[in-house]
Amino acid sequence: MGDSISIHVTSLGCPKNLTDTETVLALIKNAFEKTLFSKDPEDADLILVNTCAFIEDAVSESVETILELSKGKRTDQRIVVFGCLPLRYGRQLEGLLPEVDSFVFHVEPSSIASKILRLLNKKEGPEASQNERVITGRPWQVFVKVSDGCSNRCTYCMIPKIRGNLRCRSPEDIVSEINGAVEIGAREITLVAQDLTGYKRGNTNLVGLVEKILAETEVPWLRLMYLYPDGITNELLRLISSEERICKYLDIPIQHASPRILKRMGRSASSLVLDKTMERIKRFLPDASLRTTVMVGFPGEEEEDFKILLEFIRRWRFHHLGCFIYSDEEEAPSHAFMDKVNQETSKRRKQQIMELQKGISRSINRGFVGKEVDVLVDGYCQESDLLLCGRTRFQAPGVDGITYINKGISEEGALSRVRITQAHDYDLVGEIVD
Repeated sequence: MGDSISIHVTSLGCPKNLTDTETVLALIKNAFEKTLFSKDPEDADLILVNTCAFIEDAVSESVETILELSKGKRTDQRIVVFGCLPLRYGRQLEGLLPEVDSFVFHVEPSSIASKILRLLNKKEGPEASQNERVITGRPWQVFVKVSDGCSNRCTYCMIPKIRGNLRCRSPEDIVSEINGAVEIGAREITLVAQDLTGYKRGNTNLVGLVEKILAETEVPWLRLMYLYPDGITNELLRLISSEERICKYLDIPIQHASPRILKRMGRSASSLVLDKTMERIKRFLPDASLRTTVMVGFPGEEEEDFKILLEFIRRWRFHHLGCFIYSDEEEAPSHAFMDKVNQETSKRRKQQIMELQKGISRSINRGFVGKEVDVLVDGYCQESDLLLCGRTRFQAPGVDGITYINKGISEEGALSRVRITQAHDYDLVGEIVD
């Protein structure tokens, strides 16, 4: 390889994984005089796979991806796998997937990059920095991870076992990374963590971190994802309501609303806390867009529990909602619970929730018709080169609907003023205002 290298990378799972991937790439890149990134694995010297192993389906996807990338592997190629799959299953993978040259059993990107460079017989670059990133997606929309791991103990969740307890990055490192992203064109920064409201580094909590970001960076849109309900304070709500640069968008994973199921899940927020939190949000931010995720089919979930969840969704009218069926992971405490819910019932419940949510989302979207909103333009749509696509402040990347623009011209990464003319179940249609 000498002083040049060609890398093909696949990053699976959540945005938190993506930030790790992009940091690892930057650290490797700094060790070579010339680094190329190849879309075709056949042209790469090094194939990197950052894996997800949160649930069984994610494990299957990770293994299938590794096997697919291994087809036609040359003798001079190296395949390296890191992320949640090796962190969850350890060295047993080495015998199960001999196609892989190296599994990395580290969590921190700097340690992952060091292991890969040792495999390549290459020293680390002198300018290597944990805050550097090779942005693999749209440079105007960037995720920034503020912490890793989780200290909550939800009975169904594998994250503490895989990633460890909550560890927060310093505010200075986070600000430095954001400024680096803004320099190359970032217009929207999305802060991500397993539990964003759990952020605490020294005397700085989430509010202090956000205030520092606003004071020391010039990012136009700042979005907060994964806000645990019992961590949403009045102080945080006041800050969001008073700062135009913070998207009035709250992503609050409730998982359920039945007191009995929440207790079995080991959730820190009770049903009473959930309602009080929603009441406070509506008081401070009456026009905020709300997103949540819920789970059906948890062991012991009865029809009465499910009805409570449905009523909670009807009552609080989330703009965006994701519904997942419980995955019975052997290493999770919930695996030992009795009264498992069969898949047929779980699928029916998920379908009911999504039908309910479709109507709620459609109703909320109709309220935007005739209004003018700012849209971050992502470029022409895959469906048609006659339509531009973008997102409003109340549409998060990758998980919510989009805004189609059928009149007007704008550049990729631009913030354009758009008048909404049509509303669909999850998407909007509009035209650029001259």
